[in-house]
Amino acid sequence: MRYADSGGLTAAGRVKREAVRFEAAEMFGQGVRPPEVARRLRVSRKSAYAWHTAWRQGGSAAQASKGAGGFPCRLDDAEAEQLQAELEAGPAAHGWLEDFRQDHGVEPARAGLIRFSTTMSS
Repeated sequence: MRYADSGGLTAAGRVKREAVRFEAAEMFGQGVRPPEVARRLRVSRKSAYAWHTAWRQGGSAAQASKGAGGFPCRLDDAEAEQLQAELEAGPAAHGWLEDFRQDHGVEPARAGLIRFSTTMSS
């Protein structure tokens, strides 16, 4: 299943998912087995078993969200601000005669990043 934010849950989605995990932890504490938890909460058995393993090792606290997934940004604050400014300047400010984003079906941030990264490596 694909989610928003290029493959991960949104902040609101993480909060909802965390609530489901806490509900599962409560059921595990009552002796409910993972397959039944999966059925009741309408999640996969794989998720229920993973949550059960985490619950056995760390209790309910182990069900807390660890935040957004993926790699941390490798840009420092100044570089991130520069990137944001370059993206907001748009394609014409960087020598594009046409809007690459619309002509090639690329989302605006990715198109700007492609152009920005090629100018930074030159």
